[in-house]
Amino acid sequence: MSNLRLFASCARGLETLLAKELAALGASAIKETVAGVSCEASLEEMYRIGYCARLPSRWLLRLAEGEISNPDDLYELARTVAWHEHFALESHFAIHVSGKSPAFRDTRFAMLRVKDAVSDNFRELTGERPSIDSDDPDALIHVALKGSKAAVALDLVGGALHERGYRQSGHEAPIKENLAAALLVRAGWPQMVEANPHIAVVDPFCGGATLLVEALWMAAGVPAQWLRQFFAWNRWTQHDAAAWERVRAERDALAQAGLRTLQARGFGSDDSAQTITLAKRTLQAAGLSGFVQLNVGDSRRIEPPADFAHGLIVANLPYGERMGFERELMPIHREFGTRLKAVFPGWRFALLTGSEALARATEVRAERIQKIFNGSIECKLITGTLAASAPAPATDNAAPAVQSFRSPGAEAVFNRINKNRRNLKRWLARENISCYRVYDADIPEYAAAIDVYNDRLHIQEYAPPADIPIAKAEERLKDLVFAARRAFEAPSERVYLKQRRAQTPDDQYRRHDQTKEFFTVTENGAQYSVNLTDYLDTGLFLDGRQIRAWLVASARGVRFLNLFSYTASATVAAALGGARESVSVDLSPTYTAWAERNFRLNGLDLNRHKLVEADVVRWLVGARDGFDLIYVDPPTFSNSKRTTTVFDVQRDHFELLQACLTRLSGGGRILFVCNLRRFKLDPRIEEIAEVEDVTHASIPQDFARDQRIHRAYWVRRRA
Repeated sequence: MSNLRLFASCARGLETLLAKELAALGASAIKETVAGVSCEASLEEMYRIGYCARLPSRWLLRLAEGEISNPDDLYELARTVAWHEHFALESHFAIHVSGKSPAFRDTRFAMLRVKDAVSDNFRELTGERPSIDSDDPDALIHVALKGSKAAVALDLVGGALHERGYRQSGHEAPIKENLAAALLVRAGWPQMVEANPHIAVVDPFCGGATLLVEALWMAAGVPAQWLRQFFAWNRWTQHDAAAWERVRAERDALAQAGLRTLQARGFGSDDSAQTITLAKRTLQAAGLSGFVQLNVGDSRRIEPPADFAHGLIVANLPYGERMGFERELMPIHREFGTRLKAVFPGWRFALLTGSEALARATEVRAERIQKIFNGSIECKLITGTLAASAPAPATDNAAPAVQSFRSPGAEAVFNRINKNRRNLKRWLARENISCYRVYDADIPEYAAAIDVYNDRLHIQEYAPPADIPIAKAEERLKDLVFAARRAFEAPSERVYLKQRRAQTPDDQYRRHDQTKEFFTVTENGAQYSVNLTDYLDTGLFLDGRQIRAWLVASARGVRFLNLFSYTASATVAAALGGARESVSVDLSPTYTAWAERNFRLNGLDLNRHKLVEADVVRWLVGARDGFDLIYVDPPTFSNSKRTTTVFDVQRDHFELLQACLTRLSGGGRILFVCNLRRFKLDPRIEEIAEVEDVTHASIPQDFARDQRIHRAYWVRRRA
């Protein structure tokens, strides 16, 4: 028999590893593709790969590939296969369709067209059709659709190859067996065992012991399908039973010898006694009970195993798809990483985390951070070697230890942050300020703004120049985050990172996440609800601190109007300053609800202090009431889908202020603030009103380095 045309499917990101594994097991003509590898192999090599390979999801015999533009094309493609050469008329078959194609709205129709092709093939030869059995087929046909292409194949093993046969019912493994094997390969576990067979593998989040089983089976040379009871190739018409038995006997003998001489040992722990009980049953099913020690324990108090000077710490750390939950997990990751560095110096590690943020939270120095998919979830695998223990603290007579940094740039940013903190210290204490800006691209190469909100850091990266390579920009950002965390001794869960790119008109108020992670900050006696995650802005503009102080001082006994009120922080300030009534107008239901949260935090009467959800320009046209103090802080540009009005502050501010003047009572004032950095006040305003530019006085000390952060004007009617 000539070489077979084969295909091994796998999880995305594992293609190169799988190609190497297939080559090691004898395959040739290897070619990587997305989520799989095609190759050729002899019959015995096919059996060996199907029995031993640890990384594939499926092992398929390629039968036909071609272009399709309609259902009939798929039928004709499947008709080119001589199906009677692969299973008998008496056999039952099933069809599995994956992928998408414009030729089919429903993959079930694709399955029917292939079924028709198979049935018509047999009917022409025998006058009869074979039967379908989706539950227990003798032959499982795979159809892969990808755009205008289709591939038809026969499953040679039958069933998913990650199902090794040792997993116990009652425990839903969070990681598939072939993905666990890939993690170990990427960690260099096979090379570690070869270099020193007396080695330990430690899993502090062992769950059902999947990683431990895969590690020790790999070390002993146990085939991945050692426990499988059924192989589809036994019912394949071209099956060679003698060749299969030779391959199996050879590999089983090697596995038995490997287990008899195995010096590697596994150590697993989990905080659930029930999970440990299931893990013990898993190890028994895998034939590894005597090779692994399990116990109930906290990962943050793990100890290295006795009698093993080195080894591999491997773990699938807990994670969630919701970002708020992810932040809750950061302390566990950090404390676990701290423990590893303290008690496992010199050990290798391979940790699968739910995101790069969680990977960084471990604070272990990774040699590589690799993308890997656990099902549909994109994860990060960090691998490396834990550094040797830090030297003992210096004595009174010894020189102090030199503080280490990621790079000279990180040290420079660290020094600048601390310099700024020293310069602001007395002012912050005198004014009782807990939310402030501590760094704003002070070093141009490290272009970001760092704001402090109580004990949290809000870092907003500015877009790097187009000529800066992405990798270099990412390294600079890592340096900056490292420096900020070091300066404030901030744990990772207290750091909130955003990128501030050039905005499109829709970006300013666009939701970035959905954590609903609000917390309260205090300023000048007022309380404000802040969210550092879900939006580009946080709910409280720190550069408006002095402006809010002016409103407090100006509001006693007045009727106050806040236009484009956002979260109504300005209204809270005016109300606490003694405003007898207020109206706050904003189009966004999200920010109107946020404003109500701020009102309730400060005990404001919602009957006297009203919130209006409306288009500001249209509302002004219809308004009839007069106000003593009007605060206007419009967006630079707005074209909300909830209104037909398009607002451009440079173009429209004259008409806006003109309309505000009509609502201003005698002796009243307008405080107009604009964030457009190139803003120029329309000279026509000074023809109808008295204007005082108070921009310089409005910028607080922590924003003094950026005099263009906003513009501010008091506007009065001319006498």
